Amino acid sequence: MVRAPETTHTPLADALRPAVQPATGGLLVATDGTPDADGAVRVGLALARRDHVPVELFSVVEPLTLYTPDGVPLPDAGELTTITRESRDAALFAQRDRTHPGVRAWPFEIATGQRVETIVATAAATKASLILLGLGEHGVSARLMQRETALRVIRAAERPVLALPRHAWGVPHSALAAIDFTASSEHAARTALSLLGGEGTLYLAHVTPRVPIPQGDSRTWEEITRQDTLPKLHALARRLDVPPDVRVEFALLHGDAAHELLAFADEWQVDLVAAGTHGRSALGRLVMGSVSTTLVRSAKCWVLVAPPGSEGEWTGRAAVVANDDGA
Repeated sequence: MVRAPETTHTPLADALRPAVQPATGGLLVATDGTPDADGAVRVGLALARRDHVPVELFSVVEPLTLYTPDGVPLPDAGELTTITRESRDAALFAQRDRTHPGVRAWPFEIATGQRVETIVATAAATKASLILLGLGEHGVSARLMQRETALRVIRAAERPVLALPRHAWGVPHSALAAIDFTASSEHAARTALSLLGGEGTLYLAHVTPRVPIPQGDSRTWEEITRQDTLPKLHALARRLDVPPDVRVEFALLHGDAAHELLAFADEWQVDLVAAGTHGRSALGRLVMGSVSTTLVRSAKCWVLVAPPGSEGEWTGRAAVVANDDGA
């Protein structure tokens, strides 16, 4: 390892609005009101304040339908959905008291629909440039529910997705971008840089697999990676047009990509790890990259996953924030 240093809507209250309103897009925070979504709410509002964007709280309730043993829908399914919406309303106010106890105004919008599909559709309809998702906790249930829902959104969305653990707060001050020199990894680096807000540290990391050195090559592995990779990373940094208050450092890692990236982030206390996916086709989004999939399933830090390109890039102006189960 080598390192170089149908909806219910209440208008937004003035208390949650920034002073400057952008011409397009806004920050949409989607949450089910559970603690697993608290990190997404805190970060979403913090980004909105820092970047002077409007912000709305958004929640999705899936329609409930009960059936008789013969498969006939029961007529009171709509009432059950109404009860669920009322319960969600209470959960969102409880979340306000946990995450922003000093804020009294807490307007929000509740939509009825399928979680993942509604999040992706809302992102497209609002021209959002970023989707934020809560990761929830580790363990079997998280793998089966929260984190797999995050992966489903990543696979379906045509824009970057930022997945956040429940303890996340504030704005990022450091980011680690995994660079494999594909369009998606460069897009991930650009989005990560934008999320830093003009200051902090951006690490550009390339991970080489554990493969034998070609026979007859007298160079060490460190020499090979430095000579072949560092010039490409420097060229990428120049293309990114990094602000003067952002420090760029390069990391040359060797081994399993996801493991090395997470280990580096943990050792250097990096706020955010960014990686790309491969391909914009339905099949490409379905399989994604093994690195980004492992990052989402294993990370304790923030994880940003970006496609090769999207209808827009994060400019501090538009986002969708969702909780751990996509609601």
